[in-house]
Amino acid sequence: MSGRQGEKNEEPLPPLGPSPPPKEEIETLREALREQEIKRAALEEALRKRELEIIAIRDAQEKEAAAAAAAETTAYSPQGPRESQFNYPNHLPISRSIADTTTIGRVSERLRSGPAGLSVSDPTIVAIGPYHRHLIDFQQMEDAKSAAMDEFCKAAKQTSDALREKFLELARPARMCYDMDDFTVRGIDHPHFAHMMLLDGCFLLQFMAEMCRDPDDPEEPAGPLMSRPEVHRHIDAIARDLLLFENQIPWLVLRALLEMRPAAVPVVSRFLDRMGTAFHAGNDPVPSSTLSLDQLDEPPMHLLGLFHRRLVGKPEFEDLAVPTLSSVTSTAVELAEMGVKLAAGKTKEFGKMAMAKRVAGPGLYLFGQLSLSPMVLTDLSACWLLNMAAYEQFLGATQADNFAVSSYVSLIALLVNREEDVQELRGKGIVRSAMSDEATLAFYKWASPRLRVGYRYYEVFKQLQEYKQERWVWMAVHGFVYRNIKTIIAVLSGIGVLVGLFKAILSLKQPSGK
Repeated sequence: MSGRQGEKNEEPLPPLGPSPPPKEEIETLREALREQEIKRAALEEALRKRELEIIAIRDAQEKEAAAAAAAETTAYSPQGPRESQFNYPNHLPISRSIADTTTIGRVSERLRSGPAGLSVSDPTIVAIGPYHRHLIDFQQMEDAKSAAMDEFCKAAKQTSDALREKFLELARPARMCYDMDDFTVRGIDHPHFAHMMLLDGCFLLQFMAEMCRDPDDPEEPAGPLMSRPEVHRHIDAIARDLLLFENQIPWLVLRALLEMRPAAVPVVSRFLDRMGTAFHAGNDPVPSSTLSLDQLDEPPMHLLGLFHRRLVGKPEFEDLAVPTLSSVTSTAVELAEMGVKLAAGKTKEFGKMAMAKRVAGPGLYLFGQLSLSPMVLTDLSACWLLNMAAYEQFLGATQADNFAVSSYVSLIALLVNREEDVQELRGKGIVRSAMSDEATLAFYKWASPRLRVGYRYYEVFKQLQEYKQERWVWMAVHGFVYRNIKTIIAVLSGIGVLVGLFKAILSLKQPSGK
């Protein structure tokens, strides 16, 4: 009996493995997950609404700026060159305030939205720096940036902790390079700002390194960053975004990374040379800039600043007061009447323009020639043109020979008032546009009143004034012949016919000799 009672009192064996949670706990977890999903969806919706509000505000500001531009009748005249109200040497560099450390600002409202919907200021696939980082559209590239940092650490033989420690020191001066009043800059704390600079800097250098691989080893496989689908599917868009004014990081960040990885220095030059081909014809050889990082008089502000400097070359300026331009002829037709021929410059240096005497015979310099460096105009090059112009506007008169790009675009705009003028520049090889004649004309006419001009612009018209003063008699004769060439040819042809008839009549009246 005692044995059986013992068997009955034995406790059942516990089940194998962990016991399943009660149904109530499962339902509670599911409810918590649903609440989190609802909160996440609400947050995304709030962010989308905020983006739409920002876009609406920008559109309203753009309309106000356009209305103000229309009211500024004295700022730009489509019939002639820009006039200045003052006679001052605007090419001389003005010292920046020591307290002004901002080097990366916002594109002005007048340039934000280009003609015919051309996107100018906003990136399309990757956000660099703080200005666009909060937008959801650019979060897909964050994993690629982390992978780029890992690759940089391997190449530079640095630990990620050492890099983070270094960038905690750089974060404060780097932040001062942005507009401190911008909400996107104020809203990032110090550690997150340092981490952002580190990720963006590593991504930028790693992308350039893998895009511009060793030309002596064409069989080299694609790098790990380029192998990522979110990168290799959008290479062109990423390259475009890296040269937007609002999408820059301070040069001190890139310099710190280049010091850790000196082998990447030539990569920067190769990348910018390749990007520069966007302004040259497709069959032209890739230009190799003579301006290396070691030869710079002072460090650039950022990658776009270095790109701008390499494109336009060394500053050109001398003591030149702004001339009075009201009497200077500017359209292509009027230049032709003056005996000034338009020609494509031989140099690949962007923005090069010069007025020179043209030989009409031994020792005769009756004609002039205005040469302009040729340029390819596409959506990409137009976007970068306006971003370099925005950079020039941001600098103002603090750089010698500033507004080189703006002056070039403004001068072209003066030469084109009709689609036929665009065709004339195409024929001269000055403008090689992938756009239609109408779109090309619209771009230059939209951009010009929004741009400032500088030394190069005024120098050309100063030389035109001198040409006009020295050859006013010849210009009057040449202009009369140019305007009436068809009539003159018809008259001369008529005279030739009359002379022929007169000779025939005389020959008939003469007695024939026997």
